Amino acid sequence: MIPHRFLPHSLAALALLALAATAGPAAARKDARKDAPPALADVDALAGSRPGACAAPIDPAYARMGPPALRQCAWSQRLEMLYWKNIPAPAGTCLPPAAIAWHRLMASVQAGAPPWNKDWTGQARVAGTNALQQAVAVWQAGDGSWSAVAWRWRPSEKADTRAWQAGHWSKVAGAVQAVNAGNPAPRPSPLLEAWLAGSNGKPRILEGDTWRWVADQTCLVVRTAGIGQGQLHLPYSRDDARLEQRTAMQVQLARRFPAAEWLQPFTLLEPAVPGTRSGAKFYAVWREGAAIQGQLWIPLRDNGGIVRARIGTDAPPRGPHAEEIATQRAALVERELKTLAHAWEARHE
Repeated sequence: MIPHRFLPHSLAALALLALAATAGPAAARKDARKDAPPALADVDALAGSRPGACAAPIDPAYARMGPPALRQCAWSQRLEMLYWKNIPAPAGTCLPPAAIAWHRLMASVQAGAPPWNKDWTGQARVAGTNALQQAVAVWQAGDGSWSAVAWRWRPSEKADTRAWQAGHWSKVAGAVQAVNAGNPAPRPSPLLEAWLAGSNGKPRILEGDTWRWVADQTCLVVRTAGIGQGQLHLPYSRDDARLEQRTAMQVQLARRFPAAEWLQPFTLLEPAVPGTRSGAKFYAVWREGAAIQGQLWIPLRDNGGIVRARIGTDAPPRGPHAEEIATQRAALVERELKTLAHAWEARHE
């Protein structure tokens, strides 16, 4: 018999032992949930097969994404999943990490993609051929960080196996495409259409009436709102463009921007193909303070008004080679103005 005075102490000890026995598995389950991949990167759940290590090295197409947090393969190495957690903001860019990751993943998929939109919480794309199917997504986690996933499936040559794989791939594709739900579409416009064509293949983002992209490792911004209306009539036809009109317009610009250094005065733009009959388009490039800016004027047919777009970038701070860099950036702004004008010409004239 156990003495009565020891009974409470014995019961307390047994309770502590029972608590310790249950606390261990509970803590392990908590740690397992913490370390578990998110739903979009769960190979076991989506692919219907226990994942394993990948035998082949990572495709160089993903090199610019950096090392993934998780990489797994299944289906006899025919299915590959790569997951990047907490995508960092790349150094030396004005674009958010989501926009850069989206651009890099689209380059790996080799499919045309819309620019990133600042109002998106995620974006996905499923594309491929009979030989290779791909599904990629970028999304924002609950803590505000950005993650990305890339799936690749190389279908089996065996019909029955391929059909089984296709059934599970549809789960992968459906889960990835669900990221697009509720994403707002940009407000369409002829100028936006031209800019999308001219900036295709470059990292870019839509921010309402402001469009930002990177070219030659330089951040550029298009603004379409808040540009003052000129008081001088500009002709639609190149045949009606007169030197005195351009001179008068340059005088107006000089009065409006008295501190500007004019790197390219108000000029009639040549068409994309020399000798082609196209509408008149005008541009100017100037430096003022800490910015280099260029503006494009596109008169519309039948006195329909003038489409205006301004492209800007930062002027380099004072220092060695500052003037050389400023000249290069001014030339880049001029080139991008011409690209935008020629894209408009190809689509709307």
